[in-house]
Amino acid sequence: MNRMARSIVCLAVVVMGVLPAGAQVAATAPVAPPLLPLITSYRYWPTQFVQFVGNELPYSMIELDVDPSDSKHPLLYVTLTDRETGKRVHYTDSDALVASAAPGDEIHKVALGFEAADSEGPGSVWTVRFTMPDGKALQWRFVQGTDVSQQGSGLNPFPNSKIPIFAYREQGALAGEGTALQIGGTVSTAAVWTEYSHPPYFVPYRGAITESAHLLVFVPGHQVWTVASAPAALTVGATWELDSENGDHRSIRIEKADGARLVVSSVDKFQPGVRCTLDVVRDDVGWSVNSARFSPLRDGEKHSLTLQFATPLSGSVRSSAVTLVVGKKTVIGSGQLTGAEGAQHSAALSFSAPAWLNGKSMTEEMTGAIGSVTLSAHP
Repeated sequence: MNRMARSIVCLAVVVMGVLPAGAQVAATAPVAPPLLPLITSYRYWPTQFVQFVGNELPYSMIELDVDPSDSKHPLLYVTLTDRETGKRVHYTDSDALVASAAPGDEIHKVALGFEAADSEGPGSVWTVRFTMPDGKALQWRFVQGTDVSQQGSGLNPFPNSKIPIFAYREQGALAGEGTALQIGGTVSTAAVWTEYSHPPYFVPYRGAITESAHLLVFVPGHQVWTVASAPAALTVGATWELDSENGDHRSIRIEKADGARLVVSSVDKFQPGVRCTLDVVRDDVGWSVNSARFSPLRDGEKHSLTLQFATPLSGSVRSSAVTLVVGKKTVIGSGQLTGAEGAQHSAALSFSAPAWLNGKSMTEEMTGAIGSVTLSAHP
């Protein structure tokens, strides 16, 4: 099975307007790019491992995301969650993942050792090891305890996060006996997961493996993008090229064109493995957005997460119901984007489902100048 980790930050802005059905638009001058009015970070990992850590260590959870598409040099991303503060600290050997870190993230580049399982199914073992910045050696051994199935699908809760996070598992399995994290001389062995245990026939441990893991985060921060080039005509294959202030580059390509309605896809230099696809409509002054779909470049039709807006978003319409859908029909979240009264370029995004997201919201703001877009977001 191809298990490929991909990351993308899909940033965007929308301005006014929807043309009547069938209207035609000709670009006689460079046209501003169609972009989404929310700052988001999306990642897709075909394989993910998690262990819930005991009180022996100051961490509540360890997570390993793996991209084994290159068997000699798999892409690895380790996350430790601090038990007291809930802060997530990341470790990787990838320059691209370091560069793509969200604003405010703590990430360290380290030399990672990884041993993949030589078999599939219960009893398979994976091991990762590295030296932490404080000099302590970390080694984590994950043992698969059950078969991977759709019974292991679902949304991971993040009730203590200040920002909306959607982490969804398409399939999963529970950890087996022997799963353990060692840091320095201290070992935390995964405890029996009593809620799911039916001894002597079925005894899982507090950890899980996921196949096809989606992570969509509504990110706080500030971004400035400059339009390096724009198409002279809105035709299939034409592109906009954008540069960011942190050295990233984004290419936005027209995939389909039907009068004023376009389907465009964007890929970033720092995250070439995934894309953001927008369904948009243009009028004389700008764009409105019907939906935004995040997906890996490979198997993108099979594995995707879509933001669907009940009312197309534009500069004049900044309020809409929002639904998050995995694949074609699995709804994992719903909420509302509400424009601030008297503020054309500001809107509050809040979610009513799942329940643990109640009370969490992001204020999203956009300003534009000739040839550039500035985006900002905060809780």
